[in-house]
Amino acid sequence: MAQELSQWFQDTIATLTYNRNQRVWSIIVTIFGDLARNPQDKISGAVLSRVTEPMGIRPEALRVALHRLRNDGWLISEKSGRSSLYQLSEFGRAQSNAASKRIYAQFVPEPDTWHVIVLAPANSTTRTKLEASYTENGYLLVTSGVLLGDGPAPCDLGDVFALTGSTPTVPDWLRNRIGSADMARSYADLEIALDQIDGSLGHPADATPTQLAALRTVIVHNWRKALFAHPDLPDSFFPDGWRGLACRRKVAKILDSLERPSLQDLHKDLPTK
Repeated sequence: MAQELSQWFQDTIATLTYNRNQRVWSIIVTIFGDLARNPQDKISGAVLSRVTEPMGIRPEALRVALHRLRNDGWLISEKSGRSSLYQLSEFGRAQSNAASKRIYAQFVPEPDTWHVIVLAPANSTTRTKLEASYTENGYLLVTSGVLLGDGPAPCDLGDVFALTGSTPTVPDWLRNRIGSADMARSYADLEIALDQIDGSLGHPADATPTQLAALRTVIVHNWRKALFAHPDLPDSFFPDGWRGLACRRKVAKILDSLERPSLQDLHKDLPTK
């Protein structure tokens, strides 16, 4: 039975790690976002190493990524005997909580009201900076100097033209730009992997806490990479045949079958010396 479980886990991880272009620091952010978002949650370096090892992440790469995340203000650490414990900083927790609302949402709501803003005339450098400041706050860049936001137009937009109205008509040229061919391929690859493992998930009840954590991490990470490559918009903004909603449902179904392990169980699962 143990050998059968081990083979199932190895095969499932191999299917899910189809994208070898993985940033280790991003994998760690995914782990904390899925397992340790509470202020008191701490994960040891040994647990992080055990969870990431099946993904082909080497200890030295893990150390470099942890160092980067501490320097960038995402993580804080403390010594516990000969080991180190890591937890999200206030900044890291805020970022993680904001992202998790989108990652684990069952659907993307379609607002009844939208607003369009038109930026004041400016040179290209100034306009680009202004556009970036809006897109970073959830606006969709429709075309140069024109952006779309959900809800009514705020009163503090400053020197812009704003118009509030009902749900907009989204032309094909805009749908195709929002959901590009590269993004569509990202969802297609994810859906293929999800379909492959969905038919073979016969051992979740027998999986160890570390195996569950590793599987959940790879699934959430792949989903997160596809999801955050485009704005958070209702499905009506994407091209016909867009697989975002289908992937969302499949991710939710599989995660439901892979129980989220507690940090206590993950630390108990470490091999004894």
